Amino acid sequence: MPVSARCKIGGLLICLFMVSGACRNRAVSSKVSTTTVTRAETMSLQPDQVNTAGWDGAWTNLLNDAEQSFAPSLPKLVAVEVEMVVGNPGASEEELTLTVLDGAGQTLAIVAQNVSSADCDHVTFVMPSRGIEVSPGQLYWLKLTGGVTFGWKYVVRGYKNGEATFNGKPLLAGAGSTFLFRTFGAQ
Repeated sequence: MPVSARCKIGGLLICLFMVSGACRNRAVSSKVSTTTVTRAETMSLQPDQVNTAGWDGAWTNLLNDAEQSFAPSLPKLVAVEVEMVVGNPGASEEELTLTVLDGAGQTLAIVAQNVSSADCDHVTFVMPSRGIEVSPGQLYWLKLTGGVTFGWKYVVRGYKNGEATFNGKPLLAGAGSTFLFRTFGAQ
């Protein structure tokens, strides 16, 4: 199948997922945003959960169901930063969508933005309405979707308070793995 056809099919599936997920889950707060945050602006946010493991070159595409669980320590989730790599060169820009889910799978927020392949190493998604309420210590999920251009970086082990999944199963069978991400919170 030609790449352009796969891109169209992938885009349609993502759109279908977003529509069906939003209707089924009745999101408390969902908004599509094109707000971009510079690396300097990210430094002014209060970090909450961080995967500090060093990247060793592993990544997975965003056409499948890629999710990372985390347990916040602050009661408000303000932003999420993910570490990306250009996995399939070609497009100079692509839309990425981050969905935040609670432990029961209910959608809390959906944030989308266009990402340049020239500047994709750290991509920050700012939550709508100055952040979403979360319960410290409870499990939440970050779901990242996109097309064929970018891959989400991951490591074996890494973040201790969550795990990476791929199509609903552990990303690496028999070895704990985590995507590279940071969350930012507020009181």
